[in-house]
Amino acid sequence: MYRFLSEEWIKAYAEEWNGNEKLKSDLKNFSASIKYFVEGKENDAVHLIVEKGIAKEAGKADSRKYDFELWASPENWKKLATGEMGPRAAMLTKRLKFKGSMITAMKYMGAFEESLRMMGRIPTSWED
Repeated sequence: MYRFLSEEWIKAYAEEWNGNEKLKSDLKNFSASIKYFVEGKENDAVHLIVEKGIAKEAGKADSRKYDFELWASPENWKKLATGEMGPRAAMLTKRLKFKGSMITAMKYMGAFEESLRMMGRIPTSWED
């Protein structure tokens, strides 16, 4: 079990990402740095660096400028990961906050949704 959005969790997530052939194929022309954090806890953020669809680096976020930032309350992250709330609905209702190119996000919406659903496959402890 990994604490949600801990350094160990994001590394397990990167492994899950790289094991998802459809996701990697859908994102073969996509490279970006992505920062994830719980609302109000930006200092505990983690990141994923994706190059041509492959997760190349995962760990604690640093001071670089990220292409995308995603954040939500712990409750909403859990709803997303468990499939209780869909990614598109979460973004439209602002339960999942997003910073980055909306055009790029829309272009890869299917893969983006899959990457969020994939969070539910990581053995996760939702306690603080």
